[in-house]
Amino acid sequence: MKIIQKRKVLSTCAAVAMALLIQSCIRVQVAIPNRWNERYAQKQDYIECLTADQLKERIMSDTSHYKIVMIYSTGCGACSQHLQRTYAPAYAHHRDDVKFYFISESTGGIKFCREELERYGLYDGKVLCFLDDDPRFDQQNQGKDYNMQSLNNLTNHIFANGPKVTGNLGLPCEFVVSKDNRVLKQLTTTPHSGSAITTVQLFQIDFEHIQDIDFDSIYLQDLDFDMFEGTPVCNEDYCPLN
Repeated sequence: MKIIQKRKVLSTCAAVAMALLIQSCIRVQVAIPNRWNERYAQKQDYIECLTADQLKERIMSDTSHYKIVMIYSTGCGACSQHLQRTYAPAYAHHRDDVKFYFISESTGGIKFCREELERYGLYDGKVLCFLDDDPRFDQQNQGKDYNMQSLNNLTNHIFANGPKVTGNLGLPCEFVVSKDNRVLKQLTTTPHSGSAITTVQLFQIDFEHIQDIDFDSIYLQDLDFDMFEGTPVCNEDYCPLN
């Protein structure tokens, strides 16, 4: 009798383990940018996919608000932390006078974006995702280095004035934008790899007094590690500030 019960327990455990494995595999598959995710996103009324030009028009057409734009991924731990600790309190207190845009970097994980935004009180009835097959911006199934460059290309496409951004190296990628559509930038330096222009993140500014910020200024950030190693940054012959 004990042997039979033990076998039943093992059988039940195996079934549970298999179910969890299948669910995990399904979630991983859904998190990968692919045609299935594209079709899913395009069929849902609450999801809106934007090209680079459409995203630029969305931001630039609003000249009555300060704008906070965050490009994120549901599979990004740093993004989740930032959504919870920085964006949730800012959104709760300033969504009437500041316009927030949360843009999924691709269709990867798009099925879970609403769930994540709702978790932090950031869902406003629409999930926005970036989808553009232009080689300059296409992040679908590309490598890490290409994705980094595509973020820089997208930033410079939307905000063409001022020094070119070369150092937006990953997610979350953020834009703090004035009413007249100037984006805050900073010169980020590292010990050995040089310097690069990046966009300023929300936690780095005095958000309570955003109206007092000089959007023509270049913030300075010195790092003690080489986040730009192996990437094109400022050197003796070229720098975006020149």
